Amino acid sequence: MSLRMVPYVHLSDACRQILARLGPIQHKLGVDASFAEIANAAFMERIDLSAHGFFTLDDARCGYDFTKPKPDGVKVAPAATAVTEADGVPENSWKGQPFNYFTQGVAFSQVEIDVLTGNHKTIRSDCLVDVGSSINPSIDIGQIEGAFIQGMGWSTMEEVVYADDDHTWVRPRARMFTTGPGTYKIPAFNDVPETFNVSLQQDVDNPFAVHSSKAVGEPPFFLGSSVFYAIKDAVQSARRSFGNAGYFEMRMPATSERIRLHCCDAIARAAIDKACSGAGGSSESAESGGAETYQPQGSY
Repeated sequence: MSLRMVPYVHLSDACRQILARLGPIQHKLGVDASFAEIANAAFMERIDLSAHGFFTLDDARCGYDFTKPKPDGVKVAPAATAVTEADGVPENSWKGQPFNYFTQGVAFSQVEIDVLTGNHKTIRSDCLVDVGSSINPSIDIGQIEGAFIQGMGWSTMEEVVYADDDHTWVRPRARMFTTGPGTYKIPAFNDVPETFNVSLQQDVDNPFAVHSSKAVGEPPFFLGSSVFYAIKDAVQSARRSFGNAGYFEMRMPATSERIRLHCCDAIARAAIDKACSGAGGSSESAESGGAETYQPQGSY
C-alpha cells in the first residue's frame, strides 16, 4: 500500500468548500464560538457539511503523447552525452513530460555471506530519500522501510520458477510454479537489516504538489537492491580469494544456491563441472565455459 499526494489535494479542496460555507455562521456566532457550536448551528440551518474534492494534474506538466512526431528542425542530442543547448534536445522530449515530478533516493547496505552454505545476513542498511516536504514523516519513513524490505526480498530470495527447459519437472509447459509464499520465500522479521536507518532529505521544495510533498511507497522499492549488490561484492571478494578475479554475471535474485555456486571454490567447481559434463546439468552452462560462468537455474 502506498501513500500518495493526490488524496491530500482532494481533501484540501473539500476543506476549502466547507470553510466557505461555515464562514457566515462563524461571523454570526463570533470569534469565541467553538467548532462544535459552529457545526451544530450550520446543521440546524441546513448547510451541507460534506464536500466532494476533485483534483486533476495539469497536462502542461504531466502529459505524454507517444504518437507525436519530431518537429521539423529539432536537433536530437547524442544519447551518451550530457545534454547542453548546443547539443540539442533529449530524445522524445518533444512528446511531453510523463511525470509531474521525480523523487530520488540513495541506499547503502553491508552484508555477510557464508561461502559454505550460501546464506547471507544484512548487517546494516542506510537510506536517504527525497519525499519533498513531508506531511507526516512517521508515515513516510514507514512506507520507505516497507518498500525497501519488499525490494530486498525481490532481489535476494523471491525466485520465480516456470515450467521450461531448465525445470522440466513442472508441467504443463509455461506454468508458473512459484505462485505464493508456499513455493518461494518472502522476507521475514529476521531478514530485516540488524541496523536499519532511514532519513528524509531536508528542505526540499516541490511546487507541483500540495504542501510541497511527494508521493512515497513504490519509489524506494529499488533501494532494496542495494542488498543484492552488496552480496555480489562479497561474492566477488570470495571469488578473488579462490583465484577467480575476473568479471562474472550474477543474476537476481541472490538465492542461497546462487551465492554458494558463484563463490566458485573447489567444492563448487567440482559440483558444477560434474553438472556441466552431462550429469543432469544445463547444456547452456556446459557450452558457456564451466564453473566461472555457470548460472544456477533454480533451487527446486
